[in-house]
Amino acid sequence: MAGRLPGMNKSAVFQKTSLFGIFLFAVSLPISFVPAEFGIALAVSGWLCDGIFSRRWQFKWHPFFIPLLFYIGWNIISSTFSPRPLHSLWALADNEWALCMMLMMYWVINDKETLMKVAYAFLMTSSLNMAYALLQTVTGVEFYRDMKLDWLNGAYRAVGFQGFYLTFAAFAMASFFLSSGLWLALKGRKRLWMAGLSVASFFAVIVTFARSIWLSFLIALPAFGFHKSKRFGLTVTGGFAGIIALALTLSPMIRHRAASIFDLQQNETRLNLWKTSVNIFKEYPLTGVGEDNFDYYFERYKVEGFYDTTVHPHNDYLNVLVSSGFPGLIAFLSLWVLTIKEGFRASKQASGDRIRALALGSMLTILGFLIGGFFQNYYGTFANCLEWWFMTGLVFTSAKLGEQKSS
Repeated sequence: MAGRLPGMNKSAVFQKTSLFGIFLFAVSLPISFVPAEFGIALAVSGWLCDGIFSRRWQFKWHPFFIPLLFYIGWNIISSTFSPRPLHSLWALADNEWALCMMLMMYWVINDKETLMKVAYAFLMTSSLNMAYALLQTVTGVEFYRDMKLDWLNGAYRAVGFQGFYLTFAAFAMASFFLSSGLWLALKGRKRLWMAGLSVASFFAVIVTFARSIWLSFLIALPAFGFHKSKRFGLTVTGGFAGIIALALTLSPMIRHRAASIFDLQQNETRLNLWKTSVNIFKEYPLTGVGEDNFDYYFERYKVEGFYDTTVHPHNDYLNVLVSSGFPGLIAFLSLWVLTIKEGFRASKQASGDRIRALALGSMLTILGFLIGGFFQNYYGTFANCLEWWFMTGLVFTSAKLGEQKSS
């Protein structure tokens, strides 16, 4: 047949295109978002072409898609009826298209080895990211963006390849929980790699001085330990408490950052943004004001007081509430309740130690996002939204493949 590749039909070419896009996304995400976005486009293009030209639609239904469809649909309605519909719809598409990676992973990856390779690709460049961040905190040098790092009374604040400490802290959290889970499941050199990456990621989180991720660790790290056993949980929690005590004793900056969590004066901006968000919600409880319109309504509903930023509510849940009202928030919460439930189930019941570890690490990362989201805008930040949906893809694909018998 003219134009046909030897030994490879059209469907195989399209499938390989999708898989290449997924791998490109995974390997580039810890370093650069541009090739990661290109990876999403490649994965979706290959999937679409396979369906259109080969009539082979790779699709698998999951109840998770019910709240997902409602969440996206309700946000479209909210944005359409907002005072800036085109602006809001574009902002919605710009942030939410990251979910396409989760769908591609769930529909295209059909064997455990491929999924593990995708995870290893992400962790390989995450290793470079963690090493670079630790170098930054010691030397203060940032080669990648040629920017000046903040000096925090004893160490430079690490920003990794992401260029911003909060964004990098979320990546370090994902690197920690994935590598820690796999460290317990693997053997040989890969286990040593995971152990080293786990330690590096833990210290990288500390030197970001990102309080929201620190708070995430207070809950997610003991949950990691107790997931394995009560004894291991007590050991992990006790060791973590010891590290906290040592850090607070030795580092004035860590003491200052930890104390600032409870200082209302140092959190005045965040508290004022939250109150302003509630004022907006009270006026638009059903549909909200549409995506990315917080700044548009800010002056009208703001409470008096100090602000050093006004771009968003500094809280993922209030951001959703303002954008799409109470129905949007219910749908948003439903997504992550189902994800945590699926991840927990797979981490206990999936066939294969590595798949269970992958489900556990990605599920705990999402739990960390959900905790940190009370204090920061992680889901509403595109870079972190990419990572968030990638972790969601790992959860659901691990659960799907975990139903297969171990080879």
